[in-house]
Parts: sequence; structure tokens; C-alpha cells
Amino acid sequence: MLRVVHERRASALSRLAPLLIILAGCPAGAEPVKARALEPAATAAGAKSASQPDAKPDAKPDTKSPDTKSPDAKADATPEVALGRVLEGPLPIAGLLGKPPAEVQAQLSEPLGKGMRRKSCVRFLPERTWFECEFATQRYGDTSGAYSAIGVEYQNGKSTAVAFEGPKHPTGAFDVRAALAYVGLELPGEPKIETPPGDALVASWFNAAARLRIDGRQYRVVVSSVGNDWSRTKVEVILNDPLDADELARVMVRPSDDQPQ
Repeated sequence: MLRVVHERRASALSRLAPLLIILAGCPAGAEPVKARALEPAATAAGAKSASQPDAKPDAKPDTKSPDTKSPDAKADATPEVALGRVLEGPLPIAGLLGKPPAEVQAQLSEPLGKGMRRKSCVRFLPERTWFECEFATQRYGDTSGAYSAIGVEYQNGKSTAVAFEGPKHPTGAFDVRAALAYVGLELPGEPKIETPPGDALVASWFNAAARLRIDGRQYRVVVSSVGNDWSRTKVEVILNDPLDADELARVMVRPSDDQPQ
């Protein structure tokens, strides 16, 4: 009987042995650690860290394009093509173009002799193209004293070209770029150079070369000189827009109806 009791006690003690080992490893007053599944390691993008308590694991990545972050992001962009520019000159170029005769004459002196008028106008597209319109030309004196005369062309009651004749106060020898600068123009690229008989020189910038827009309209520019003499030099700024539908409907053969005013 005693043998049976001892065997039962031994069996009970053997079942309690693992629990006694665990309890022996816990410090006094501590609670045993409850078993739980292991959590995966936190990633840099997803978990809050002790050093960054406000980090948001579900924050969306920055989707702004690079050019909104760095001023150098557009360094490889195609550079803009240079444009013609109107600068400050003795007379306001823009103020003399696209205006009725009364506004033009208010900025100049009295007309120099008679003008000319006709019933046709011309554009270079690039070929010379004539169309019906009310055309007139007039030369004026210059109250600024910068030129010997100012020539103006009109189409349907608005000035479409201005010619600065005989610059009076340039410095140095004649030069095409110096002539542009004197009147207040800066043009990109190189002009087409022609040398007509009589020791003349003609430098012309057509639309694509001049790239000159004044009040939204396209202009070509011509610098001409005889004998490289400033007094015989002229700078012309001439409207050269493509023809609109109404003007195309009035295209004509070159006329010969020039009349004095």
C-alpha cells in the first residue's frame, strides 16, 4: 500500500517539475510572460520609432514632379529661341506703328512735301503679294533732332511701316548693328546681305530671322546705306503679317496706280 502512495507522489512531482523550473527563473513579484506570436521586424517606411514618434506608417509617397523640388531640374530643357526686341530709342517705335495718321503726326513734325497713295498694298510671304487696300505714304520732319526725316506707310488708315532716315548723332563708323541700336532695335541671327550697284548695302531680316513682334503683329526689318554714310542710311520696320482671309480674297496682280496725295 505504501509503495503505491510513493509511486503516485513521484508521478505528481515529475509533472510539476517543468513549472517549478519556470517559476524559479522569474524575479520576485514578476508575472510570468504570456506567450504571443513573434512580430515581424519594423521597416523604415512603416513603423513608428522611438526617435520619430509622429511618423505615419501609412503616409503616401511624395508624388510631386522633380522640377517642383529643384531649380536645376529643368537644366536640360530646350532653350528659348532669341526674339527681336524693341529698346529705348530717340523715337518710340511701337508708338509709331498701328496708329492712325493723327496720332503719328502728333509725335513728329510737319509733313515734308506731298505723299503718295494708291489702292493696293504688298506683303512679302516671302514672295511679293499684292492685294487691294487703301495705301498711303508720307515723310515727316523729326522734332527729336535724331533723324533727317521719318517715313511712314499706312494701310487702311493705320501705320504699318516706319523708316528712320539719316541718323544724325551716331558714334563711330557705319555698322548695321550700330544702326539698329541707334533706333532702338535688337535682332537675333544674321541678316541677308545684298550689295546693289552704286556702293550700296542692304541688310534684311525677314519674319523668321527678325522674330520681331510689336503689339502681336509680325515685322521685317531692312537696314540700307550708301557708301557706309550715316547721312544716307535708313532703318525700316515693316509690317509683314500673313494675309488674313479677307486680304486673301483681295489678292491682285501688281498694279501701277500710284498717285500723289
